[in-house]
Amino acid sequence: MEIAPGRYARVNGGASKGRSCSPVRSPAAILKAMPEIPFWTQDSLEDIVSARSKIMGAGVWAAARPDDRPVISFAGGLPDVPSLPDDELLRATRAVLDTERREALQYGGTFGPQPLREAIAERSAGIEGIPLTAEHVTVTSGAAHGIGIASEVLIDPGDTVLVESPTFPGSLRTFVSFGAQVEAVPMDDEGLRVDLAEEALKRLADKGRRAKLLYLIPTHQNPVGSTMPRARRERLLELAREHRVLIMEDDAYGELWFGDEPPPPSLFSLSGGELAIKVASFSKIIATGLRLGWNLAPPTLITRMAALRYDMGSSPYLGRAVAEMIRNGDLDRHVERLRAIYRRKLDRLCEAIDEHCDDYVTYQRPGGGFFVWLGLHQGLSAIEVQRVANEKGVLIGAGPHFFADGNATQHLRLAFSYTPVEEIEEGAHRLGEALREVAASSPVK
Repeated sequence: MEIAPGRYARVNGGASKGRSCSPVRSPAAILKAMPEIPFWTQDSLEDIVSARSKIMGAGVWAAARPDDRPVISFAGGLPDVPSLPDDELLRATRAVLDTERREALQYGGTFGPQPLREAIAERSAGIEGIPLTAEHVTVTSGAAHGIGIASEVLIDPGDTVLVESPTFPGSLRTFVSFGAQVEAVPMDDEGLRVDLAEEALKRLADKGRRAKLLYLIPTHQNPVGSTMPRARRERLLELAREHRVLIMEDDAYGELWFGDEPPPPSLFSLSGGELAIKVASFSKIIATGLRLGWNLAPPTLITRMAALRYDMGSSPYLGRAVAEMIRNGDLDRHVERLRAIYRRKLDRLCEAIDEHCDDYVTYQRPGGGFFVWLGLHQGLSAIEVQRVANEKGVLIGAGPHFFADGNATQHLRLAFSYTPVEEIEEGAHRLGEALREVAASSPVK
């Protein structure tokens, strides 16, 4: 029942003799009593928030809101929706609840669920070709979290982090949040320019400084799609050993290769598991909604990462379900299916680009992953093409957003993974129309 302002509520039989009850005010009275200006504003919070919070400000990194229009999206690196492994996850979940219910539904630990650590170690030993145990594995809440906890272990304000450029902007955001001085190293068609990385390391050494970390995506790079050859990987590891710089190898797309042979061994593998932290994720090979990934690293570093977690680790329940998918072979079978699905989508996109956009762009076909990186002909603005394409109901990524040093070139990133294969040609056709419109208004002909 409603209680008028100033009256007293009777709870559990009413007020005790000799004691008063607090008045219960109506919502209208509460709103009237609230100050017009909140006590904590963004400006007043500046007095109490941490230095790290001040670096990042109030802007929130989040997934884009769904577009209400009937759009064709090449914007986000999301998995193919029809291929999400519903049956496999249900089967794994049932097995976990039947055999490990007690352990699965209780707290875990900061290293992550032990069955998943063991399953990842066994599977990774086969992929990497080196001996691995659960001590080399910590389970994370996805690759972004893996990059975050590794950065928390390694980066102090003012430390230098070398990053390939262009690169994934979410990782740049993480390094900046820890106060790192981010230095960009340009790329070519084969990935990070190792000769320029060497120059940067020597330049720092001449100043009495060194890089703490070198971050790159050597396999099916985001956004470029390039894969670093083995010889270049080996030279990079020589530099890492010489300059005592740790490599952070982001491998979110490494298993999604489309050729007859897999890509070159990982930097983690080539270094014998010593010179690199390999950051990986189940988001691209199972589902983004799991929020599960893993870091491979020397056991001494794994312990340091676990020591800086305060959340009791990743879900024991989901971790055991994924471990079951690994043990029963469902994950490997699913990854094989994904390779065929994404190869077909890439074929369709390349055919459509050649048909509808060829007069305005150049590109190198990637050997795997989710992305095609289009170079625009002279006089075309990536931001303007993105805007006009958006008006035509096609969402794309503009190249300038991916550069660590602001030295942007005119490129577009097309993510083909999420788009239904039957919509790919129409999307490329609309993009071609946007390119023609921007070219027609460009002063450069």
